[in-house]
Amino acid sequence: MDAIEAMTTRRSIRKFTDDPVRPEDLERILTCGRLAPTGVNRQPWRFVVVRDPEMRARVAQATDYGKFIADAPVVVAVVIDEKRAACPHEDSAAATCNMLNAAHALGYGGCWIGANGYAPLREDPSDPHNVPYNTSMRVGSVLGVPEGWRVMSVFCIGVPAEEAQRHKKSLQEIVSYDHF
Repeated sequence: MDAIEAMTTRRSIRKFTDDPVRPEDLERILTCGRLAPTGVNRQPWRFVVVRDPEMRARVAQATDYGKFIADAPVVVAVVIDEKRAACPHEDSAAATCNMLNAAHALGYGGCWIGANGYAPLREDPSDPHNVPYNTSMRVGSVLGVPEGWRVMSVFCIGVPAEEAQRHKKSLQEIVSYDHF
């Protein structure tokens, strides 16, 4: 599958078979993340790969809306060194997109659940839903992420056990030329 086909056919997959991700495929996927563009070429990231079922379950539990990732054979957290990052959102998003597209090109599915890396905590401490919302802090705690580093995205990879059919808007619905 070429790059254009991978980008135009990839959809989020949330159900997986029990088949593993082959180590050589995982290395290729991670390499695509490593080669993503970064602001000022700082490459301020670490990719924490979680394959242990117990750890995947703990990471899934620490998320706000990614409980299904416990069922995937691989979970990846993109972690950014805040002191070195010129563009933390862009850097982590580029790496995450590269890895998800590479996984799809190799026949795997995946789903990016995010981590709200720089989202503020909810303002009202008496709010029972104030857990806090920041998945980044909770996942970082589970993974032992040191101070000064922040989980920016979390995603899973595995052999799809479903065929996602999501409608995407047409170009006419989302593109403007020369002005909004």
